[in-house]
Amino acid sequence: MLNLLIGDALNGLEENIAFTESKNDHPSFYGLERMKEVPFDYYQLVLQWQPATCSNAICLRPWSSRFSINGLWAASYSRPIGRCTGNGFLQQNITSIRKELDEDWPSLVISANPAVWSEAWNLQGTCFESPTFQINDYFRLALYLFWRSDVQKALQESGIEPINGKQYEKSDIEAAITKSFGKPALRCNLNLKYLLQSQLSQVFLCFDKCLAHIDCPSKYSPALGCPTKILWNKT
Repeated sequence: MLNLLIGDALNGLEENIAFTESKNDHPSFYGLERMKEVPFDYYQLVLQWQPATCSNAICLRPWSSRFSINGLWAASYSRPIGRCTGNGFLQQNITSIRKELDEDWPSLVISANPAVWSEAWNLQGTCFESPTFQINDYFRLALYLFWRSDVQKALQESGIEPINGKQYEKSDIEAAITKSFGKPALRCNLNLKYLLQSQLSQVFLCFDKCLAHIDCPSKYSPALGCPTKILWNKT
């Protein structure tokens, strides 16, 4: 049943996602229906708002006013999931999707993208590992879920734009994202330039094991630290 549902999700890809032609036709993103049952309850896709990441750190690579992938985590309704172990990360395993990863899962504060991907796989990706779900599948899945989840567009459709120094109600940001992708979990950091005001830095989106968006449970959520009013800065 799981494989059939995932197959249906992939067959409906063009109806649900505004892919660019190159992404939509990329042959290495078909076949995710091979994924089998995995020993956790749901997925958390972690997105970083690049300006927030670089506002308090020295970013060694170019950044822009956009969300990008920061991680794909296994999650449980009943317990926190710690670090997993498995086969080590090898760059040759993601050669077919290297261009897409460079674009949508870039390193910002580390000079080399593969260092970030290696850390993600070794800390979280190995939780997914099985004989039929390997390194390439993990990163393909992260890209697939990211392309289905244009958070910036969802916010803009609700009249919420990234504007330097403008505060938004946290509840309004949550509501705008919830309309399209289920209730998110938000994480904030402090912006040194704006008198240590809290700013949106990460958005957590949750998916069930059939890859459908769901509300993110509050229990065991790592996304904490956002007050009722937060900045969403453009730069």
